[in-house]
Amino acid sequence: MGVDSSSLLDQQVASSVTNLLTRSATYQILSTCFLYPEEKNLSILKSPDFQEHGKDLVRCYEGIDDGVELKRCLKEVVELFGGTTIETLQKVYQCIVGHTMSKECPLYETQYGAAHVYQQVHELGDIQGFYKAFGLDISDIEKERCDHISVEMEFMHYLLYKQAYAMENHGDEKAQICVDAQKKFLKEHIGKWAPLFAVLFGRKAVEGFYCAVSALTKEFLRLEMKLMDVTTEIYKESDLNQEAVAGASDECLSCASSEDFNEE
Repeated sequence: MGVDSSSLLDQQVASSVTNLLTRSATYQILSTCFLYPEEKNLSILKSPDFQEHGKDLVRCYEGIDDGVELKRCLKEVVELFGGTTIETLQKVYQCIVGHTMSKECPLYETQYGAAHVYQQVHELGDIQGFYKAFGLDISDIEKERCDHISVEMEFMHYLLYKQAYAMENHGDEKAQICVDAQKKFLKEHIGKWAPLFAVLFGRKAVEGFYCAVSALTKEFLRLEMKLMDVTTEIYKESDLNQEAVAGASDECLSCASSEDFNEE
């Protein structure tokens, strides 16, 4: 019996697209977890679909990792979320984040490594440049600074989703543009500071759901960088900039929504 090469190719593309969408959804879920907790945003963690999502995510890294730590992190997030309430999470989140910009576990990239406000503004401009290159602009619904952890996670979600769409509809050339952007953004931005952020956020949480989410974030980003063969200089705690970005105007420090990018 002959093998239909076109059918095999279609199956390979379908498998690749499934993996991309699974990884994309994980970035989106983690993005939501670092926002102020609301039932409508976090309800997916109680869904049976999330159990299947976890299995699919582990399969994304077959061949490069045994998935043991990833499985443990996913299981812990589900169990701890199921054992708490949104009201409790809201109180805990406020304790971790505070009412002003946290110096212990900042949610913003430019509080890591950048020593001067002008350097911070330059970094913000570079991040915004990534977003604008893909037709993304400020949301009118909910504004957040472009270097917020949730915004950067949402951007990675968008790139992977766009790559999956390109593979199905436009071919390898368009898909590769998204791959290159993912690698560059991991290397120059989220991959440099988010692992340290996850450690600090988990430390401030001490225990419970947010500690588990922090561990999942750190492990997920480790696997993402390994899968995409990205190496970068990850910030250490000594690189944390204790000076807030008070010297920059709100216009400089706000450029994208954490929940809803606008596409031009």
